[in-house]
Amino acid sequence: MEISMNESPQSVIENEMRRIVTMGNYEMAHLFSDEGLPIAEAKNEESLERDRLIEISVYLQDIKRIADMMGGMSRLKEITMEGDNSRRIIFRFFEAFDQTVIFVAIVPPRTSYRKLTNQLVKLIQTVSA
Repeated sequence: MEISMNESPQSVIENEMRRIVTMGNYEMAHLFSDEGLPIAEAKNEESLERDRLIEISVYLQDIKRIADMMGGMSRLKEITMEGDNSRRIIFRFFEAFDQTVIFVAIVPPRTSYRKLTNQLVKLIQTVSA
């Protein structure tokens, strides 16, 4: 993806998120600061309330810290929840905008997500530098 210097980082990120959502790979995608503040979002449908995603994301930040302290899992980068219906919620933690950010995506059953998520993470890190 070509990055325009005339666009804000949020616009660049949301355009790429919309592309991914439109392709049918995600039902929705959100990017939050480590404090739970929304940075960017794109969605096909209102599958989960944004406030609930923020609460879960902040809570998982605490779990990430505990996993690091107790389990020696330094730099935990992803937590995935999967239901009986194979629908998944992905929480990816990475550095951007001089902080840890949380990317959250809802992925429908039988849909791969890692390649697109990795590409999006690289894009976010590029525009945040």
